[in-house]
Amino acid sequence: MIHSLAAQSPKRELRGVWVATVQNIDWPSARNYNSIKQREEFIDLIDSHHQTGMNAIFVQVRCAADALYAKSTEPWSAYLSGFQGQAPSPYYDPMEFMIEQSHERGMEFHAWLNLNRATMSSKTILSSDHLARRHPEWLFSYHGQLILNFGIPQVRHYIAELVKNLVKNYDVDGIHFDDYFYPYPVKGASIPDEKTYQQYKFPEESLADWRRRNVNMLIQEIAETVKSTKPKVKFGISPFGIWRHQSIDQEDGSPTRAGLQSYDDLFADTELWIRKGWVDYLAPQLYWGTTHKVAPYKALATWWNDHSFDRPIYIGHAAYHLSDLWAPSELAKQLSISRGLPKVQGAIYFSSRQVSQNTKGWRDSLRTKHFEHIALVPPMLWLDSIAPTAPHQVSLTKQKDQWILRWKEGEPSLDNDPPRYYLVYRIQKDEIEPLDKAENMIYKGSDKQIIIDSKWIKPGTGFVVTALDRLHNESVPGTIQWIVPNVVE
Repeated sequence: MIHSLAAQSPKRELRGVWVATVQNIDWPSARNYNSIKQREEFIDLIDSHHQTGMNAIFVQVRCAADALYAKSTEPWSAYLSGFQGQAPSPYYDPMEFMIEQSHERGMEFHAWLNLNRATMSSKTILSSDHLARRHPEWLFSYHGQLILNFGIPQVRHYIAELVKNLVKNYDVDGIHFDDYFYPYPVKGASIPDEKTYQQYKFPEESLADWRRRNVNMLIQEIAETVKSTKPKVKFGISPFGIWRHQSIDQEDGSPTRAGLQSYDDLFADTELWIRKGWVDYLAPQLYWGTTHKVAPYKALATWWNDHSFDRPIYIGHAAYHLSDLWAPSELAKQLSISRGLPKVQGAIYFSSRQVSQNTKGWRDSLRTKHFEHIALVPPMLWLDSIAPTAPHQVSLTKQKDQWILRWKEGEPSLDNDPPRYYLVYRIQKDEIEPLDKAENMIYKGSDKQIIIDSKWIKPGTGFVVTALDRLHNESVPGTIQWIVPNVVE
């Protein structure tokens, strides 16, 4: 149950959506190989999410040892052109374009990469420079796919170098990996990595512990690579929603009884990564409903909240269930539960399609109710705690029938980060903590002047401007500009 307006409309909350490109799930649409139409589709998509109230977008730019961006050593994705290794036509760099469009709308852009997959199926037609042709010894075959062998040190370094290249060459806000580490178990199939295990294991180290150590080393190397390349770029992972069952780990396990466990089945020790500070956030995929008998939503959301180790948790919500079993009220219940947990600082919806297509009216519900007011991405003070200086020369003037609020950028901040955007608040005289209220934010953007809506021109009303940097640190306010009675009259 939601108990307050603050719970309904927090000032700070990550509101994200996953845009899946694999098999053309969300973008670009299937068989749309014209890059002009691809760009038009993306603009429609990003406009839709911006209007819904989203402030972050997570776009899949590496599906299977391929790339949806130009500055990569891996071949172009077939989802762009129909053929792996073939550049978009007319030529453009999709990620550069998507970052630009996201930032224009004040949204974070996170580059989402798949870690383990080299091919989607045995029928994939590979380009001459694909990893499977260059380094077949780095891969093993499992259930019809070629999978990267994380036990090989060169493989881990290869992935870290891919990340380094991406972070160095693009203005991404974050690097994001999904839940694919060692492959999901398939009945009757075994992972053929015995030879690598014998070569690299520690004495007396079990196969499971060795696999977990490989993934741990990979995550640590990626984390160190991101921070050494651009310290203010975020690094996060979206794991499977169950770490371990309490029946297996009585001290730390979640109150779940059955089903897959990321620690034991995918060899992904997410609790270690967040405890060590290698990741800046986790976005567990809690794709079960509030009445699920084995893995109920509230119990799992509470578990992740309690095992956050002072890092934010963004809940991954199954918007795709709107296409089959769920009513919008189910997602509304989940959002209400999450907002009552202090370490849960936002939500990411899978996938873009169900939100942008307004399946069962969920987009309308977000836009008019749950996301009614602007929300800022929560800051990450361990990455950057230095706010911009306050805007200077704030003025409110009347020109003909319009009221115009203007300001100028303040002095350089201590870390010389320029403001990325500004906020304008509408406040009332004697109002307590007006800058803490989401409903008081009337503008968020990079412009340095706005026209004030006439409905807010009332005696006792004031306007305040603050500046925020790329990590969403907020300045102290500039000079308050008050509407006075004789001016209004």
